[in-house]
Amino acid sequence: MFYGLGVVLTAAGSFAFAVDTSWDFTPRLSLSQVFSDNIRLEPRGDEESDLITQLNTGFNFNREGAQARASVGYNLQSLFYWRETGETSFFHQFFADSGIEVVEDRLAIDAAAGFSQRQLVRERAGGDNLNLDGNRGDVLTFRISPIYTEQFDDFADFQLRYSYNRVDVQSSEVSGSNSQRNEVSLNLTSGALFSRLGWGLSADWSETDFDDGASTSLASIEALARWNATDRFSVFGTIGYEQDDFDQEEGNPQQDDITWQIGATFAAGERTFMEAFVGDRVFGRSYGASLRHRLRNSRVFLDYSEDITTVNEFEIDQTIPRGVSSTVEEAVIVDGEPVFLDLESPELRSGAFVSRRLSAGYSGQRRKTGWGLRVFHEEREFEVSDRSEQAQSIVGNVSWRMAPRTSLIASGSIQENSFADQEGEQTLYSTRLGLQRQLGPRLSASLDYSYRDLDSSANQDGYQENRVTATLQKSF
Repeated sequence: MFYGLGVVLTAAGSFAFAVDTSWDFTPRLSLSQVFSDNIRLEPRGDEESDLITQLNTGFNFNREGAQARASVGYNLQSLFYWRETGETSFFHQFFADSGIEVVEDRLAIDAAAGFSQRQLVRERAGGDNLNLDGNRGDVLTFRISPIYTEQFDDFADFQLRYSYNRVDVQSSEVSGSNSQRNEVSLNLTSGALFSRLGWGLSADWSETDFDDGASTSLASIEALARWNATDRFSVFGTIGYEQDDFDQEEGNPQQDDITWQIGATFAAGERTFMEAFVGDRVFGRSYGASLRHRLRNSRVFLDYSEDITTVNEFEIDQTIPRGVSSTVEEAVIVDGEPVFLDLESPELRSGAFVSRRLSAGYSGQRRKTGWGLRVFHEEREFEVSDRSEQAQSIVGNVSWRMAPRTSLIASGSIQENSFADQEGEQTLYSTRLGLQRQLGPRLSASLDYSYRDLDSSANQDGYQENRVTATLQKSF
C-alpha cells in the first residue's frame, strides 16, 4: 500500500509541473571498455582477469514550480563479460525526490525513493557492480512524509510531520535487516514577536521494525529557550525527557532519563554558521558541533554528532545525496554534504546503535583547478549486544583543466574499519587517475586507471585490483 502511494505521490509531484512549465530533461548514454586483472577480487595468486563492455543508458530531469518540485534520475548499467560470458548483468539505479504543496501554507507532502546497489557483508569490501565477488545487492529505499504547518501571526509557528520509510535489501543473506519506520514529530516555535528571547516545544516518537522481529522505539519531549544576544550570536538551553525501548533476541532493555543541553550559535549571513553544545542523553554525556563556512572559491564543513540511530535511518538519509550518475569523476562532497564510502557504511543488521560521528571536509574551485578533501571517523556501539564497530577514512580528489577541453582528474582514499566481535581490521587503499577530453557539444571521452588494495588481518579476503577504463559519453 505505502509503496503504491509513494510512487503515485512521487509521480504526481513530478507531473504537476506539466500544466504550466517545462521539464529540464537530459538523456545520456555512455559506452566503456574495461580491463580488470582481478575481476573476482581473489587473494594474490588466484586472480582472474577479464574484459568488460559497459553500457550506461539513462536520464535526469528536474523542475521547480510554484507549488511542486521534482528531481528524477535513472540509469541502466549493462555489463557484458568477454571471458565470463555467462555473467552478463544488468543493474538499475533510480532516484526520485518530490514535494507537493496540497494546501497553500498549510499542507505539503514530500516523497523520495531510491534503488541502487551496496556491499552486503564486510568481507572483500570495496568492490563495485563490475566485480564478480557476490558481495553486491540491490537496495530499495522509500520515504513519504505529509507535513502540516500553521502560523499564529507573529506569536508562534506550528509543524506536525508524519514520516514512513522502508528499506529493502534484495538478498537472502541480510534479509533480517530489512525494516520499516514510522515517525511523528511535533514542533511549536516562537515567532517574530520574540526577537530577543525565543522558545520552543517539541515531541518526537519513532518505531523501527525489522524483518527478523527486532524492534526499536524512541520517544522524547523537549523545551528550548534561546537568547539572541546579537543578530549573529545566541545561546540556548534545553530540558527534556527521553525513553527508548529495544526489543531483540538478546533481550528487551528499556532506558529513560531526564535530558538537557546548553550551547551557542553564531551565524554571519549566508557565509558562516557555527553551533556547539554539550548535554546529557540516556546513553551519557553527549556533545555536538557544526560548522559551515563559504570562502570566495571554496567551502568548509565540520559535523560532530552523538545519537541513537539504526541502519534504516542511515540508508534513508543517503538516498538523496547519492542520486544517479555515470560520470568518471567521483565526488566526495556534494552541495557541502559528504558522500559515504563502502567501509564507512554500517553493517547491514537489525537493532539500534549509539553513533559518535565526526566528518569534516574542504572543497573548492579556482581557475583551472578543483578539489575536495574529507576526513571521517565514527564509533558505533549496539544497544542490546556487545557488538561495536569503528570506521575512519580520508579521501580526496583534484581536477586540473590542462587545456581548454582537456582535464586531468586524480583521487585517492584510505578507508579502515574494525569490529569488536572479530580480531583484526580491514584497510582499503584506493587511487585513481583519469584524463577527460571534451570532443564536442555534450560529447566527451575519458581514459581512467584505478588501483585498489584491501588489507584484511581478520581473514584471507584481502585482494589487489588494477583496472583500466576507456569511456565515450554523450548527453542529449
